[in-house]
Amino acid sequence: MFERAFLFNGIGSKPEKLLVKLPPELMDKYDCYLDEAFSRLGLDRDIEKNCGYDGRVAEWVISLICDRVVYEYYLSKGILPDIGAGYSSGIVSISGCFGSVSHEFAHDIIMMNRATMRCLDENGEKLDMGIVIGFSYNTAQEVLGDRFTPDELIIGAGNSKFHIMICGKADAVEKALELCLSEGALKVFSLGTGVAYHHPIMKKYSKEYVDLCGSVKYADPRFPILSIFDYRIMTSGDDIMKENQLNVYTPIRWDNALKELENMGVREFFDVSANGAVSKFSRLSRKCKIYTLEDVYSGDI
Repeated sequence: MFERAFLFNGIGSKPEKLLVKLPPELMDKYDCYLDEAFSRLGLDRDIEKNCGYDGRVAEWVISLICDRVVYEYYLSKGILPDIGAGYSSGIVSISGCFGSVSHEFAHDIIMMNRATMRCLDENGEKLDMGIVIGFSYNTAQEVLGDRFTPDELIIGAGNSKFHIMICGKADAVEKALELCLSEGALKVFSLGTGVAYHHPIMKKYSKEYVDLCGSVKYADPRFPILSIFDYRIMTSGDDIMKENQLNVYTPIRWDNALKELENMGVREFFDVSANGAVSKFSRLSRKCKIYTLEDVYSGDI
C-alpha cells in the first residue's frame, strides 16, 4: 500500500547551510517565496537585522520555505509520496506542503514560537537542547536515567542507533552532554535554543502556540501522514491539527516511526530538506534507500 515516504526535517540547519545545497534553478522560486513571506511577517531578509526572537524564527521560516521548494521540485519530477512524516517542526512543514493548512499559516505557527520564548524568559526558565552522537536511545537512558530527574532532563528525541536529542534545564543539559562524552559518545553539542522542545515542561509556556494551532480548520492532507507520537496513519484535518498541538511538548521516537513506515512496506524515503539533514540522523534497513535533493537533482534515481 505504501512504497514511498517523504520525510520533513525540523529546525536546526542554518540558512547558509540550506541555501548552499539549493540548485541555482530553484533559487528564483526560493527568493520569490522568501520575499512574500518576510514582507507579510515583517522580517528583514538580512537575518542579522532581525533582533531578539525575530532572528531565531526568521531562520526557522527559511527552513520551511526551503522544504516547500524541494517538495514542489520533487512533484515536478513526478515523484509523489504515498505517505509522509515530519520530524519536530517538520510537522508544521508537512502540514503546509500536504495542504492541510496554507503555507502562510504554517509560517504563522513558526512565528508563534516568539510568544513561547518570551513566556520562558518572563518566568526565568533557562532551558536548552543538546545532541549526542554515538548513543542509541537505550544507551542514553542507561547513562542518564539515574542521574537526572524527568523535570531536569529527558531524551526528547530518539533518532537512530547513533543519534539522540536531550532537552530540559540548561544546566542539566550541559552536565549531561559532558557525561555522555566521558562515557564514550563520539560527539556532543548544545543547540543553544533557549527552549526545550519535546519536553513536557514546555506545555505550560506554549499556550499561545497551541491555541494558534487550533484556531483554524485544517483540511484533510493530500497524502496520509504518519503520527510520530503514536504511529497512526492520519488522514483527517483534525488529526493534523492535534499533531501540531502536541508537537511542542511531546517526546519523539523518530527511529520507531521509520521502523513503522518500513513495516508498512515503504522502501523509498525522500528527504525533503534542502541539505539532506534528515538522512544524516536517520537510519534504515538495507532493503530501503533514502534519497536527498542532491540525488534527485543529479539524476541518481
